[in-house]
Amino acid sequence: MSHKIKVLHVVGKMHPGGIETLLMNVYRQCDRDKFEFHFAVQTEEKAFYDDEIEALGGRLLRQPHPKNGLSAFKRTLAENIRANGPYDAVHSHIFAFSGYVLSIAHGLRIPVRISHSHNVQSGGAAAAKSLKRRVYNAYMGHLIRRHATHMLGCSKAACESLYGANCWKNGRVMVFPNAISVEPYAALPADRQQLRAKLGLPQGNAPLFAHIGRFADQKNHAFLIDRFAEFAAREPGAGLLLVGDGPKRQEIERKVKELGLSEQVAFLGLRSDVPELLGAVDGFVLPSLYEGLGIVLIEAQAAGLPCLVSEGIPEEADLKLGLFAKLKLTDDPSQWVDGFRRLASSKTPEWRSRLAALDRFGYNMTASVRRLEQLYGG
Repeated sequence: MSHKIKVLHVVGKMHPGGIETLLMNVYRQCDRDKFEFHFAVQTEEKAFYDDEIEALGGRLLRQPHPKNGLSAFKRTLAENIRANGPYDAVHSHIFAFSGYVLSIAHGLRIPVRISHSHNVQSGGAAAAKSLKRRVYNAYMGHLIRRHATHMLGCSKAACESLYGANCWKNGRVMVFPNAISVEPYAALPADRQQLRAKLGLPQGNAPLFAHIGRFADQKNHAFLIDRFAEFAAREPGAGLLLVGDGPKRQEIERKVKELGLSEQVAFLGLRSDVPELLGAVDGFVLPSLYEGLGIVLIEAQAAGLPCLVSEGIPEEADLKLGLFAKLKLTDDPSQWVDGFRRLASSKTPEWRSRLAALDRFGYNMTASVRRLEQLYGG
């Protein structure tokens, strides 16, 4: 094929996270004879997925972070687009700031311009209420509506958070579920102990739980550690795996040490074997303050894991397999402790049921890739 459809994804940096995991799954499964992905990142730091992106034929375009000056960001992004394009589509994943990015893309006559909301707020609840933040969000929302050809969101709440409560009157708005590649989950062995031995994890009958997420306020690690500590007081052999990295990691490591949990809580950092890790544990816990969807929950249920989540998780994350338990963060701590106990005693639905649920709710990556390919092709 003489002309590949070139797509520029605009992200912060390609470290593992919900957005980045989605994009890499799409890139691995798309027809790379027809499509070429480039990634505009706002950092000079090398990220987890950079080498794989280049191995798949993609490119990394680096801009200074907008916080260091809008004019430098705009100039560098425009230069990168001219030097590495022409692009058939720009797909921006940076919440409200997508409005500014898509205005640049429109000015450079890129025909397909996609804004994608992956969360339900930007900058936290306090920032969202400030006058400065409200003015910023309103202006960026105006730019999105003016320059986007498509306005996607990973859930209804994510769409309404970025595009407004009345966004459904706009035909450009659509829910695009954060799908996953199902093959790694189909291949998981039924014996968790087998996987624990392979991964070097504690074996035996003591319950083992997992949390995957960036160490940031949104993910509420401190709450998770407090509730696990209370459960571990009753189940001294229990373990907790924390997968991810971020600015709050050292603070949480100190908290774990102060609570005397260093032998029971493992900090695994960034990992590429998430399906196997999920297949090796007894339950998944996500007490986030808010989530656009929580793609890790889709992965956890694909692995057959029961999930204990906060009220900040959208209902779209529940695959209706009997694996979803939701509590309020203000509920009595004993209810969370009991939630841990129920996770450890839950049964795993057979793979056929899990695959059917992924297909039914639109979380199978194969169909999602075809949808995106159609959007990118105009």
